This record gives sequence, C-alpha cells and structure tokens, in this order.
Amino acid sequence: MDDVRPPVSELLSPEHVASAGSFGRRAFIAGSVGAVAGATLLSGAAQAVEPGASFFEVVEQRRLCDTRTRPGAPVGYGYERLSPKWIRVGITDQPGVPADAVAAVLSVTAVSRGAGWNFVTVFPAGEPMPDTSSVNLGASDGAVANLVTIKLGGGAVDLTSYVDCDLIVDLIGVYRPTSEPVASGRLVAFESAVRALDTRSSASPAVGSISRVNLNGLVPTDATAVVGTLTAVTASVPGFVTAFPRGTAVPDTSNLNVGAGVTRAVGVITRLGTEGAVIGVDLYNFCGAHLLFDVVGYMTGPEQNGESADGLFVPITPTRVHDTRRAKMRVWHGGTTQFTLPAPISTRAQAIAMNLTVTNTVDAGFFTLYAAQTVRREVSNLNVTGSGETVANHAISRISTAGVACYSYGAAHIICDIMGWYTGSPARTTTGPPYIPPPPGGPTPWIVQIPRIGLTHWAVDGDAKRTVDSGMTWHWTGTGLVGQGSNIVLFGHRTEAGGPYRYQHLIRGGDELIVYTSDQRRYTYRMVAEFITSKYADDILAATRRVGGETVSVVSCSKTNRLPTSLEYRLITTFSLVGWDDLA
Repeated sequence: MDDVRPPVSELLSPEHVASAGSFGRRAFIAGSVGAVAGATLLSGAAQAVEPGASFFEVVEQRRLCDTRTRPGAPVGYGYERLSPKWIRVGITDQPGVPADAVAAVLSVTAVSRGAGWNFVTVFPAGEPMPDTSSVNLGASDGAVANLVTIKLGGGAVDLTSYVDCDLIVDLIGVYRPTSEPVASGRLVAFESAVRALDTRSSASPAVGSISRVNLNGLVPTDATAVVGTLTAVTASVPGFVTAFPRGTAVPDTSNLNVGAGVTRAVGVITRLGTEGAVIGVDLYNFCGAHLLFDVVGYMTGPEQNGESADGLFVPITPTRVHDTRRAKMRVWHGGTTQFTLPAPISTRAQAIAMNLTVTNTVDAGFFTLYAAQTVRREVSNLNVTGSGETVANHAISRISTAGVACYSYGAAHIICDIMGWYTGSPARTTTGPPYIPPPPGGPTPWIVQIPRIGLTHWAVDGDAKRTVDSGMTWHWTGTGLVGQGSNIVLFGHRTEAGGPYRYQHLIRGGDELIVYTSDQRRYTYRMVAEFITSKYADDILAATRRVGGETVSVVSCSKTNRLPTSLEYRLITTFSLVGWDDLA
C-alpha cells in the first residue's frame, strides 16, 4: 500500500524533526500509566466566546447509512455503494438531532470490495473535497472503522472513496453553536491520557463478551461523555468492538473493526451510563481481543464545573497541517516529529481534534500524540502490526505553546489532519526539544557529493593506499558510519589518481556534502570547520573530532596555505549533519 492522499507541494515547516533508535525491539502497544496527571478545566471563563464555538450534545447512537443494504431491502437506508463516487448523508434531518448542529461525531466504517488499498474522505457537504483522509484500508483489510469529527455543510456531510467500497456511518453526537459560556458539553482534557482498562492481566475475553470500564473518580458523575482511545490487542477472530453507555443494551453500531491476529486502536467519544453507584462505559467484544481503554478527557455535564467559554469546539474544514512525506523524512524507531499550529489555534486552544495517519511503516509498533515538549506518557493513539501498512485513527490531543508531537515506536511517515480545536490555553512546555539522532544508514559503498567542487565519488572500505590510488575515497577504518551519531573520516587524493579533492580549499562555510547510502537514503551535511594538521594519524583524528555530533571530515594532503600539494600536512574539512530523507 502506498499513500493516503497525494501530499501538497509546499515543504514542511522548520519545526519538523524526526529521529531513530534501536530496531532490535518490537512492540504492538504502549504500556500503562500509573496515575492521573492534572485533569483541570483551563481558566478563561471571563473571556468572550470564540466565534464559531460549539458545545457537544449526546444523541441516541444510531446507524445513518449502510451501503451494503440496497434500496428496496427491509430497513434499507437508500444509499448505493461508492464506486468511486460520493454520497451525501444528512445529519440534522434525523429524528432527535438538533437542527442547528454545526458538526457531528461519526463512526465511519469502510468495507473492502476486494479492490486493494483505499482511502475515504469525509467533508462538509457542498464544499470542495479537501486534501485529507478519514479512513484508510490496506489491501488485505476487510473492514476498517474510524471516528470522524466533522464540520457540517447544510446539515450534512459528503463522503468519497478512492476505489470501490461499502460504507457504514453511525452517529455518535453533535456540536451545537453558542455565543455564550455554557456548562454542559465542554471538553475537559487531561494533561496526559490515563489507562482505565487493560484486560491483559487475565484470560483473553471471549467472543461476544462485555468488558466494563469503571470511570469513578476519573470523571464527574454528571459528565455526559468520555473521550479516549480503544485498542483491541491481537484479535482471535475477525470482528468488531462497540463502546456504549454502561448498563444499557448493545446498540446496532460499531466503533472498531479488526482482523484476526491484528492489533488496532480507534478514537472514541462515548456517552456515559450509570449503573448503581458506578459511572462508565461497556465494551462489546466480538473479536476475542484483549482490550485497552485510555481516557483523554470528558465532556462536562450541567452541574460540576459551572459555565465557561473554555473547552468549546470550533470546527473547521479538514486541513492537512503535517506530512513527513513532503520532505521524505520518515520518523524512525524511537523518534519524534513535532509541528506548530497556525493562529488562532496556537494561542487560544487547549486541544485539537485530528486524524492521525501513519504510512509506509517499517515494523510493528505504536504511535503516541502529546503536547510538544512536555512529558510523554506510556499510552498509545495508533498501532501497527508490520511493514508496509497505512493506518489512521481519530485523536483528541492536548497541545502546548510548542505545538503537537508524535512519538514513533516503530518507523513510518506521519500525517496529521485537523478537524477543529477546543478553546482554552495551550499547555506550557516543560522539556526542551529532544535530541534527534538520524536513521541508521547502510554500510559502504557510499556515493559522496560536494557540489561546490563538482565532486561525485565512491567511498569504500578496504586498504587505504590501494583505495585512494585507484581514484576512490577511503572510509577511514574504525571511524563512524552514517547515522551512528559519530564522526566519519574520508580520505582522498588532491593531485594523483584524478585528483578528486584538488579543489577542496575552495569549500566555504555552509557548503553541502551529501552521502547516498546503499539502502536508498540521502544524508545532507554542511561545512562548519576547517583545520590544517600534521600528517600524523593522532593529530588528524584529534582535529576531525573537534566538532561534536554527527559529522563527516574530508582529509587530503595540503600545503600550509591549503593548496595542493605537500605530503607533510593535511587539510581537514568538517561537515555537520543537517537533514536526511528517504529516496525509495
């Protein structure tokens, strides 16, 4: 499977970072957290209500569309299969749905028709289709569900599919406009997610069983809905999981679809139920998987928090704000990508509603969203089970003054689409930007380019004299390799064997050196230092190591004035790594 949507042409912002770590570990899910980190409603009740703000209102969970049911069938919904065209699904024309709703929360399930990989885009009815995606299917996926928070157009939404598929649309809730502070329907976002359920300590739940999530002490008794992430771990059979109010009947809807042996996560916004003294949700398990439930926050009720302008939702047309494919900079295992947000979100939001997509995965793992430059907790927003996957998941994530970060326990390209934002104040940063090591590069031979002097040259290991006398660049045995966070030393002739480094003295600060590795990655370095030393190895290596970090030092014979040629001195030009990208 390739991509989810073609990326737009503009480059990533400078805030983009990516990193790598060990590839020796494999994991499917993040671990659990031990305690709740500050669940507070942010200050700002005295502020004016943000234009376009709305509050959440639960409605009866119901199925709006199922293209598998053809017109004329009993309970037919009147929609035809997408092939590849769009359909329009009305929201405000449904019984019991407020006519003034400006956004909806939907569970959208795409059912493959055997046409290979696919994506579905949900967008406001009547608007141009945005360059975003809502649900992604791999070539072997039978059915995939995702939560979608979406602005309405004329009380309806449009859905389009890249290739032939069936669609199921379930209504979860709506957002209604307000110009005044309100009590109910505002988001209270936790500083970090809290794991409220983890069934892995016991036997695998049976197919058709119900797991119960007790939220006492985590949400107030009058909260209207819980916001979180539901994960099914290694399903025993193909099936689904449905979240619904505690103590009520299982609805004819689903939240998560998963294949046998697969681990998948889905965002949920689920109405709460009370049974006796317990407030919570129930999870109907029709796949025999272990279940995890991570709580991100809750929607306020009428009594606990009073009226406020904080936590209101401002829907926007789906907008792609981050895509690591634009710079061909995959986020490697143990790495983090970080991005800022446009105004007014960057200064007047506590959280965003978004669709997180990972594609071109390298290994099994998980991905975690969190407020940039704050402490990351051991929870997950999205899970993948192997290489070459494309998986999407809805998420509500806290933001900070530095924006949003996504941690990768695995390796993949990461795409973020925003559907709206929740009013309040961004979190303050508590940590600095992390050290970002590059991905590991392949062994020699490499191709080395220095555009300033017109050099394109092979760099190889082996016998030093034999290598340079043959006209190639020698990788000094025992010095660093690409992507290992250390100094790499390359040695070549100035005048003999074609004199590849004849014009090394013309290199200036900021000039590039580019290394192409055999695993189709490109590493770009910039000139930062120059030294003249004796011909002795100890002096040469001491000079190459004066600049710390990920560097390449080119060494050749030189006179004291940097010109060729003398065998008594060495010219050393050091370049520091500034970026890398995938060419495959």
